[in-house]
Amino acid sequence: EATPGADKGADKKKETVEGDDVSILSVYGAMALYAACSSTLLVVNKVSMVLVPDASLVLFFQFLASTLTVRALKCMRPELDIELLTWSKARPFLIATGVFYLCLFSNTAALKSVNVETVIVVRSCSPIAVAVLDHVMLHRDLPNARGIAALLGIASGAVIYVATDAGFQVEGYVWLAVYFVSIVTEMVFVKFVVDTVPMSTWTRVYYNNTLSLPMAIATAFLGGKSKILEIQWTPAAVGAVGLSCVIGVAISYAGFNLRKLVSATSFTVIGVVCKILTILINDVIWTKHANAFGHLGLLVCIAAGFLYERSKKRQLDGDAHVLT
Repeated sequence: EATPGADKGADKKKETVEGDDVSILSVYGAMALYAACSSTLLVVNKVSMVLVPDASLVLFFQFLASTLTVRALKCMRPELDIELLTWSKARPFLIATGVFYLCLFSNTAALKSVNVETVIVVRSCSPIAVAVLDHVMLHRDLPNARGIAALLGIASGAVIYVATDAGFQVEGYVWLAVYFVSIVTEMVFVKFVVDTVPMSTWTRVYYNNTLSLPMAIATAFLGGKSKILEIQWTPAAVGAVGLSCVIGVAISYAGFNLRKLVSATSFTVIGVVCKILTILINDVIWTKHANAFGHLGLLVCIAAGFLYERSKKRQLDGDAHVLT
């Protein structure tokens, strides 16, 4: 005959298993949403930069759209957990926002000179650096043998692709170098802010985009008013920028939602893997790509990303942490 204590133990185990199932489903759902947004935004930004060749202006509209969307949600549904700006919470976001803006600006600026695949490859090299910073700054275990092999595979595929890049331009690669440094810093620091500053996902979207608006305005004016006035706002240009704003709102939410569920390194690898959809879309639109051997290198990056195994957070002061 089963004792009451045994029944309670069984119930507790069942609750734990069900909780794990919900957690796994949440992670997969967040990954799917982020993958869809990330894979399409890079291509849409490329189209936007062709029609509206001013990175800061495109980013300004994206930030403004996200800010207004969150404010509209708060007005329509006051019960939503959306906080307005306060200095105590905005302060740690300022540095994160600065790095975030530099990351987006350098990415968009690089797209004016190099093709989309080259940007993806630079992104593919970042997980190695992020893994080291993740270990040093956020107390994550270093990747195991399989994880290290996967990260090296991603970097090796990147080297193969860059060696065959037919669209090489020095200016583009300078911006790509800035993009690499900024994205590595952004991945780790934003994860730190997400973990240490308690707020809802929509509040993070609001803070991040609102604080980015002044930076976009300043950069746009530094580029020259005449350059902005010369832009031809054709229906195609308006449509491309408008679509980038819609996807920008979605990826802002999807990105912060996923960041709170996984480690900085895992988030970086997920971003690399989901770019396979970008390749499929991009191959239909542009022809300035590497040869078949170069595309093989790119596929090596993606395949290695699938082999990556998530690392655990190191236990500090006797606390237990979940695998993320």
